[in-house]
Amino acid sequence: MALRRLWPFGLLLGFVLGVPLWAARRDGLFLQGAYSYQAASIAAEGSNIEAAFVSWVDPTATQQVAGLMSRARQRHRLAVITLEPFADPARANGSVSLVNDVLQGRYDRYLEPLIAAICRPQQPVLLRFAHEMDHTGQYPWSVRQGADYVRLYRAVWQRAQQPRCRRLHWVWSPAGNGDARPFWPGGDAVDLIGVSVYSSPRWSRDGDLSGFAEIYQSRRWLHFLYRKPLLIAEMGVSGTPEQRRRWLLDARDALARYPELIGWVYFNAPQPRWMPLRTGHEDWTLPPALRALVTAPLHRPSQLCMFLDVSVPMLSPKLCASGGDPGVADAAAASGSGV
Repeated sequence: MALRRLWPFGLLLGFVLGVPLWAARRDGLFLQGAYSYQAASIAAEGSNIEAAFVSWVDPTATQQVAGLMSRARQRHRLAVITLEPFADPARANGSVSLVNDVLQGRYDRYLEPLIAAICRPQQPVLLRFAHEMDHTGQYPWSVRQGADYVRLYRAVWQRAQQPRCRRLHWVWSPAGNGDARPFWPGGDAVDLIGVSVYSSPRWSRDGDLSGFAEIYQSRRWLHFLYRKPLLIAEMGVSGTPEQRRRWLLDARDALARYPELIGWVYFNAPQPRWMPLRTGHEDWTLPPALRALVTAPLHRPSQLCMFLDVSVPMLSPKLCASGGDPGVADAAAASGSGV
């Protein structure tokens, strides 16, 4: 499955009207998956994504990647790898010197075997490298100067510019809730833009959840500015079971308004303890019945109909028949309540 950028029709109509047509496939396929710490043993029903977070200094990093690629192939899924360029713990002040050390080749012993494991000529993979760089200070690569991050990103991207990596697609993935423009590495080095969408009742004064559409809409500017399709590379919701169920149902309903959004990956795990939140610990893990709302098949209208619904609403009823989402009904029934 190769990512298709713009259809000829979309190239013309999209740019005239201000929203290019982006799609993974013409039939409206929506990529969906759920990440968990036990990814090797859990196969979420309905997923077409196999996701993993990998630290490149982990001694088992290459084995983790190889295992992920094999599982994705066996399960007929698309591999999505979040590659985290943590500093070598053996290097004094390694976090401070990370960018220069990478540029000087001091991390080649980590990078080269990983590229060899990731790049398989017959298997596509999305590589989300050095994510959420706009959260300054959160990671060693979340540097204050955007130019330093760009040097890091492009140095690693350049290493993968080889024939065997032709099925490798790059995901630039800011958190999206701030100004990520200084960290933009250039359109030639980005195939998709990833964003993070999380909601917790602890983050509001009244204990209500911010809706999926409200959060995603605040990140959508990245698509309009850079003309790349969007992937929700991390998604999570906490709260009562009913709050979470309604939030996820609303998320599915909202998808028809966002033709540029090609998929999501739910972070089905507790918040990492080494990354505490100011509002307290969160557990994003969903029970199986609610997890089905993330991975149940999504039957979206064609990309053209989605585009018309957003940009030329007067034409949409004439050219596109409306229909429900049987995946929502099935998942809602499984969770014990109707839609």
